[in-house]
Amino acid sequence: MTLKFKSILRRADTMESRRVDGIIKNAIDVAMQAAIDTIGPGEYVARQAHRGDFPPTATTQRLWNETTGTTTDQFITAAIGNGTAINDDTVLVLYGCRWLFAEIPSFAPLNRQGFRPPVSSLRIVVGGTRVAEWDLYTIFTPWAGAGANTSLGTTRSHAQNPQPIGIAESPIVIKPRTTLLLQYYELSTSAVDFGIQVLGIVVEKLGAGDGLNP
Repeated sequence: MTLKFKSILRRADTMESRRVDGIIKNAIDVAMQAAIDTIGPGEYVARQAHRGDFPPTATTQRLWNETTGTTTDQFITAAIGNGTAINDDTVLVLYGCRWLFAEIPSFAPLNRQGFRPPVSSLRIVVGGTRVAEWDLYTIFTPWAGAGANTSLGTTRSHAQNPQPIGIAESPIVIKPRTTLLLQYYELSTSAVDFGIQVLGIVVEKLGAGDGLNP
């Protein structure tokens, strides 16, 4: 039996640019073919996924921001991608993610990269099946985000210290009427803000509407 899917997240800046371009192009091709197979023939448009394309359908949730609570060492459901099914006329394909910002609690212990992030991994569950569990240490560099942070000695902006982008070895396909659940493994024991953007492609029929969640 040949392995068809690899749940591996790699740093884009360690890969050849043509390899990254090839993965994104493949994600678009996979999304287009999945749309034709599940929705039917027609004219389709493919575009970069935005926050409103991820379930739930509530239009109030438009930020990639998350906050840790008091529960540690378990998976927590993200605000975007809460297990709701996507619409019946769209296909969503995921190909990577990146940190937008991450506060580092002052008590964070040392690890192989200096400090640990507030969460350590991102689990992706499609239709009730865990299809990927991305190691976020791979694309995390110590950096203070939205608030004051004494553990690093200085506060840096995103422009000063951008976080690497993570690219998945295989695209993750979410077909029409299929549920998408995103969960992060929480490490912090205090309220710490962070943001993780999930990168993807949306394919929908031309003239069908304004995305998954207008």
